[in-house]
Amino acid sequence: MYRFFFCLFFLPLSLWAEGGVGLWHLGTNPNTKLSELSSKDHSSLFYFGFTKDSHYYQIDLDESPSRYFHFENGMISELDYELFQDGKKISEIKTGLVRKKLPEVSFTGGFVFPAKEKGTYLFRIRSEDTHRINFRIRDEFSLLQYTKSISLWQGFYFGLCILVCLLSATQYIILRERIYLLLTFATITILFTNVLRSGLFYEYGFSNCVWFYRYVPGLVSLSPFGLVLFLREFIQTKQKYPNADNYIIFYAYSLFVSIFIVLIDLQLYFRFIYANSLMLSTANFGFAIYCMINKKENANVLFYAFLVRQISTTLLIFANLGYLPSFPFLSSANEIGAAVQMTIFTIAISKFQIQNRIKKEQTVTKENAELETMVLERTKEIQTQKEKLEKALLQISHTENQLVFSEKMSELGKLVAGVAHEINNPLSAIKASIETLIESKDNEIKNLGSKENIYSSLDPTEIKTIKQILTYQSDFGLVASYTERKDKKASLKKVCKDNGLELEESMLERFLDVGITKLYDEEIALLKSGQEKLSNLIFEEKNFKLHLSIIQIAVDRSSKIILALKNFSRVTKVEERRIFTLLENIETVLTIYQYKMRGKVSLKKTFLTDATILGWPEDLIRVWTNLILNGLEAMNQKGNLMITTEKKGGLVEIKVIDNGPGISSEIQNKIFDPFFTTKNHGEGTGMGLGITKSIIEKHKGNIFIESEPGRTCFSIQLPIIEFIDPNEPFSED
Repeated sequence: MYRFFFCLFFLPLSLWAEGGVGLWHLGTNPNTKLSELSSKDHSSLFYFGFTKDSHYYQIDLDESPSRYFHFENGMISELDYELFQDGKKISEIKTGLVRKKLPEVSFTGGFVFPAKEKGTYLFRIRSEDTHRINFRIRDEFSLLQYTKSISLWQGFYFGLCILVCLLSATQYIILRERIYLLLTFATITILFTNVLRSGLFYEYGFSNCVWFYRYVPGLVSLSPFGLVLFLREFIQTKQKYPNADNYIIFYAYSLFVSIFIVLIDLQLYFRFIYANSLMLSTANFGFAIYCMINKKENANVLFYAFLVRQISTTLLIFANLGYLPSFPFLSSANEIGAAVQMTIFTIAISKFQIQNRIKKEQTVTKENAELETMVLERTKEIQTQKEKLEKALLQISHTENQLVFSEKMSELGKLVAGVAHEINNPLSAIKASIETLIESKDNEIKNLGSKENIYSSLDPTEIKTIKQILTYQSDFGLVASYTERKDKKASLKKVCKDNGLELEESMLERFLDVGITKLYDEEIALLKSGQEKLSNLIFEEKNFKLHLSIIQIAVDRSSKIILALKNFSRVTKVEERRIFTLLENIETVLTIYQYKMRGKVSLKKTFLTDATILGWPEDLIRVWTNLILNGLEAMNQKGNLMITTEKKGGLVEIKVIDNGPGISSEIQNKIFDPFFTTKNHGEGTGMGLGITKSIIEKHKGNIFIESEPGRTCFSIQLPIIEFIDPNEPFSED
């Protein structure tokens, strides 16, 4: 660092003043006489700060074949000159940043145009920027040397800024850290400001856009705006100085809004931006000194970065005021200082990031070692806990199996009682019918021959009529209600009376018992001819057939119950996945539990579709059993139970609906949980609906519940098989 200060101290010794003829400053009146001026009005350097007026300058020169006027201040809005010889104007040139560039005018650190003729040159200068005149008369060699020198320094700070931009942008792309993005933005804005003030935009591309230097200078505000945002992230004001951070944000946005001041007045904007730059530079440098004194983090970086910027700005101001000679390095001092400042920040941030990564790696290595030790200890603890959990799970599994078995045995006891009752009814009917048939045969044996005598006494027409009576089948006597029986008896009695056939009440009752509810004319005529004997014969024959029908119905009913019981009993066996029909599966359960629905339960079946299903039929029997019994219990064995099936795309939807009190919304999400039950202690294990859901999911289906007071609906959706290829072998999933 001592080398830097050494070079800085001896820098003025390395500079030299370039000699040249000065200008006479005529003030704001072009007609001012030279005799009215003093020696202080003759110089090659003039500095008046901001002024709205046009200022006039004059110089008298002899003819020279290689002579150029060079105004080194690049920010001149209007620069006009007129050449007078013997009091007559022979030529003029009008140039400046807000005018189109002339072919004979070039820009090299300022405006350059030829001045080879003899005469009096009168200049008019007006500038929106500070009114600063650094006038030089150069020959071609001197101009070439100056151009090389200024190009060297411009190339230096341009290249340095571009390098910083590339490095910071690359770091942001790789690391995605916000500070690199802000550093890139701040450096780009500084590069833009330097290019704008150097006049390169005017020389290479924007000279024909007269509005460019009228409005675009407002973007210079982006330079302090970007610097403030970067410093806010670099110093971490949000975390360390939260109160000051709010003011910094407000200040940054004020800078951004200041861009629009150029729409009001460009000179007013330059006044604002210079005052802001001085204030911002002083505040930052003061804060850097404060950090150095208090040994804050990043104090050295802040101090040296703003020290370089402060020195470069001071050198430029002294050169503008004439305290230092004109020199290409000094003309570019501010730009070089800004580039060096951002370079210092880039190097510092990269260094800090490397140090932070090293610290993080060391911390991670240390933490990994500690974690490995902790993992070993925890592994031992987990292994011990695992053994305990395995024992607990085994015990829970054993307890669960016992609960399921207990529930099955409880249900089996109820099922056996119900099935026994169901089978006992048809057996009782069979027994009663057989006893009646035996009694009838005993009476027939006692009266052996009488029946044949009756048949032999009938002619062919009467034989045909009696066959007609005996062939007619009806179970009216078994299924008719009291009201129906009363109406049919009155109708039969009237028909018989109208045809002259008087029958006793007991005789009419016997006709109704055997299913005869209507007699035709030929039948009445036959009964008149042998009333008592023929009536007894008909009753005996019809009664015999009736009881045979009763036996057949009872046997069919018993066979159906036994078949359903056989299908139901498969639940306890190890089953295999197979293809079966849905309705047969549901009907099995309905048949088994028919005894629970007698009396006050109305069962309504709306089967809109049957379905072929691939799965475990015995498991699904348990599903229908659980849902139907739950519905019956919810209704307290009285109410309406509805079962429906309906096809929906590739699914079949089965609904089991009851009109019980419903399930409250608070527990609807819990009813499928294992061991959850709303029954009293000892009445249920809470496994029914949990098993039901697992079976449905096993069949790749879904179960839903909708419940409100007076209606509870369980909806089950199962996949169906549309088509089975008989040539394709069946395979398990």
